[in-house]
Amino acid sequence: MVSPGGWRPRTSSRKKRKGSGVTSRRRAQGADTARPSLALAPPSSRKLLLNLLPPEKSKWPAALAARRAQYAQFCAEMIRFPDEPGGPNALDAAVGEGLLARTPTEDHPLATKAGSKWKAFFADAEIREQIDRDVMRTHPDMHFFSSPEGEAVENRAQMKRALFVYAKLNPGIRYVQGMNEVYAPLYWAFRISPDRDSHDNAEADAFFCFMDLLSEFRDNYCKQLDNSEVGIKATLADLSSRLARADKELSRHLELKLQINPQFYAFRWITLLFSQEFHFPDLVRLWDTMLSDEAGRADYILRICVACLVFIRAQLLEGDFATCLKTLQRYPPVDVRDLIGTAANLKI
Repeated sequence: MVSPGGWRPRTSSRKKRKGSGVTSRRRAQGADTARPSLALAPPSSRKLLLNLLPPEKSKWPAALAARRAQYAQFCAEMIRFPDEPGGPNALDAAVGEGLLARTPTEDHPLATKAGSKWKAFFADAEIREQIDRDVMRTHPDMHFFSSPEGEAVENRAQMKRALFVYAKLNPGIRYVQGMNEVYAPLYWAFRISPDRDSHDNAEADAFFCFMDLLSEFRDNYCKQLDNSEVGIKATLADLSSRLARADKELSRHLELKLQINPQFYAFRWITLLFSQEFHFPDLVRLWDTMLSDEAGRADYILRICVACLVFIRAQLLEGDFATCLKTLQRYPPVDVRDLIGTAANLKI
């Protein structure tokens, strides 16, 4: 997915926030200190809100077992390497042994025809490389994701596998840079749970929750829909309209006087669901509110976008183009509870 200006979500922006104290504070609020905030929403509540669990509690064990078995089947079917049964090397070996001597194969590493297992393997390798790069730089300030040893190594491996399976199941979207940032909070919440069952099955549970969450935003990730009535441009236009209704003065200042289009700053806000804009504990609180919002997650994200603008309106009204753009692309630290309150009070 590419923005109208050719910009793609970047997962390394956190490292470039100089002077705001964001990076140092994130280090101070790593995985261990962020954990208490999750007491506000236990794993089961997220699984309910993201449709992993049915409303009837008596059906939970069977529902979880079925989904986890389904995920295991996805992995078995979609993760293939050359030397595995069904992989391209296995086909070559069969030919060499004479098993397919009467039906010569044209499938080889340079094959370009549709249906070639080698062609599919190399296409998958490109996706794996992108996922690997992104996962390796997911929240580098948190040992849970970035430690070179211990459980963090397995955490990264599970994240990579889940994101790859998602890409294979969704060929129209595949993997879009930054999806690791959306999967990470869900996986983290389940993985650190004191409930052993939730911890051990965090990969599969987070996968289906991730699928459900993105189902409401998937059109924003599809490049073919960028110019449609449901694509990212339409979403940004909706944001402009909402800002104009909420604060005409601020809207005119940013979009008419300074010519700052929402695509310059809100593209990342919306596609990554603010996962790069706030401290991790604040992001968890923001998402918990989003998941339970009666108007829907997409509506909530747009209201938070407007709230972000209104909350610092005085600073924006005083700024010129460069100052305002820098402020919006590196959103200043705020109390996320106040931001949520501002969004709740907006009549848009």
